Amino acid sequence: MSLIINFLRGLFGNNPKGAAKSTTNDYMQRWEEDRRKSIKATEQRLGNWIIALVNQKGSLPFSWESGNDEAFLTFTDFTEAEEDNFMDLEQYIINKLDIPDAGEFEMTGSGTIYITGNSVRVKYSSTIKGVIDYDEETDQEIYSEEEQDSGDELLFSI
Repeated sequence: MSLIINFLRGLFGNNPKGAAKSTTNDYMQRWEEDRRKSIKATEQRLGNWIIALVNQKGSLPFSWESGNDEAFLTFTDFTEAEEDNFMDLEQYIINKLDIPDAGEFEMTGSGTIYITGNSVRVKYSSTIKGVIDYDEETDQEIYSEEEQDSGDELLFSI
């Protein structure tokens, strides 16, 4: 009998009612906290570089494609020496704008990083459409109608 009780305790914990504790919320909370820490660390590490680059160029345009478990953000006109910074900036923008990548959908977007007053901001727009079915004869995805989104968001203060 104690073998069964030990098994149930291992499965459900020591909760006398036998209900398992949900780990989904804990996982999402840890994921969100890690995302916020990553955003903050990137702002501290690249903030001055972003400011100098935007001041030099006037603005910093980018575009993205995401969906089907991938997200790619593209900046133009950067040197190989800056590649690591731009790769970190790519992940920062994906996190900051919460650009989705998981799921069956297709999203395209573009934006511009700029400075106004004492803030570094990003103005962006995107189009998303979800996969709603598959054509059985051609095996092609059938998408929903496109949804548009846009905004102007504070990245960080100077």
